[in-house]
Amino acid sequence: MSRLGPLRIWILQVLDKGPKNGVEIMDAIHELHEQVHHMRGEIVMHSLNRGPITSRRPLPGSIYPMLKKMVKEELIIKQEDGRYKLTENGQKTIYNIIGTPHTDRYNGDNAIINAIKEIDNYSSFLEDVKTEKLQAHEKQINVLSERLRKIKESLYKE
Repeated sequence: MSRLGPLRIWILQVLDKGPKNGVEIMDAIHELHEQVHHMRGEIVMHSLNRGPITSRRPLPGSIYPMLKKMVKEELIIKQEDGRYKLTENGQKTIYNIIGTPHTDRYNGDNAIINAIKEIDNYSSFLEDVKTEKLQAHEKQINVLSERLRKIKESLYKE
């Protein structure tokens, strides 16, 4: 994974969800970066004591040269409409990083397994959030709790 470099991994992860042009890739990476660095609602400090990490949108001077490299490496292709798409090699690479092919993650039993894992992950996140921050969202939490209760009850009905 380290030989790929973080920008390649971000691009592969973004394109795993479907073809995008360069601007869409930059926007999606920015969104993912914000999610990662602000997961707990806390300020994340730079490891080299450079202050707080701020989420920035990648610059065209970083993205476009990397996209060209990734095309040469046959990880992605540039389609006629200008959007980039994972090649089979790119799909295998992201599979090795994430562990499940995109098409398998959201189909059949895998969709159920992955949805439950996601709910579990977000539940862990919410458990770490300070209570005073959650209080403003009590109504939505109650709605979700009720929906999960109904799902659980449906398991015992015939």
